[in-house]
Amino acid sequence: MGSIKSFNSFDSSASINNATYSHYFTRLKMLCCAMYKWEGLPETIAKRFIENNLFEYGQLAFYKDDKYGIMVSKCTPSGMLNIYDEPIAYHCFGNNGYSKTIKANDCVIIRNNINSIPTTYLINLFCLRLYELERTIDVNLTQQKTPLIIQCEETQRLTLKNLLMKYDGNEPFIYGNKGLDLKGITVFKTDAPLVADKLFILKNEKWKECLDMLGINNANTSKKERLNLDEVNSNNQFLSFESDSMLMTREYACEEINEKFGLNISCALRKIKAEVQDIEGGEENE
Repeated sequence: MGSIKSFNSFDSSASINNATYSHYFTRLKMLCCAMYKWEGLPETIAKRFIENNLFEYGQLAFYKDDKYGIMVSKCTPSGMLNIYDEPIAYHCFGNNGYSKTIKANDCVIIRNNINSIPTTYLINLFCLRLYELERTIDVNLTQQKTPLIIQCEETQRLTLKNLLMKYDGNEPFIYGNKGLDLKGITVFKTDAPLVADKLFILKNEKWKECLDMLGINNANTSKKERLNLDEVNSNNQFLSFESDSMLMTREYACEEINEKFGLNISCALRKIKAEVQDIEGGEENE
């Protein structure tokens, strides 16, 4: 079992920045890919493939291949557009080198939303803002630990930097050699105010805003008290519009697929039961 790695000055700040952004992106991707439940798919199609690639590419082609049978693949428009601005054909491809052009009439396009926009495009800005807030919190907390600017001779810069790295690494004792000249060192306090608590609230609000956009119920995350029924119903209606904007294109694709290929495929929003307490009545409702 590996040891827990602390984020201190021994680490590259760029590496921590990337890890923080990736952390939020990965969490949101896992939530998005778990939102919809597919049923009745042929054994030749992996459920995981559909949501992962709708998230990344925004649309997929469902068709019957002469060699592989019923399948789903990534696709891009090919050829001219018809009068409704729809492609007359699609170039279907896979990471294994598979490539084939399919006429629009011979396939069904599964769209992530009405505009075929990948979810990754929608959450990237949120991930950036969450990352900025998280790293600003880290910096502000570090400033509470070492709120100092040190003035020294250039010949002592490396020595002092190494000593501060040990301090930042939480070493209980720091040793210097006899040649260390502390008389030539001037320390200035920055007196950075503690704002991490306020930034934490902003970060939670930004996280909630992102979940709202995805249609994920999170109404009770920003209030200390339990929500009453009117608040829940109002919030649920808003979230329903958000989630339905992506569900309806999946349902429409299922209808076309079933009609064209004689299958019985369905897609539904995965629901999680939650109990909500009414403040005034004290009753719990599902």
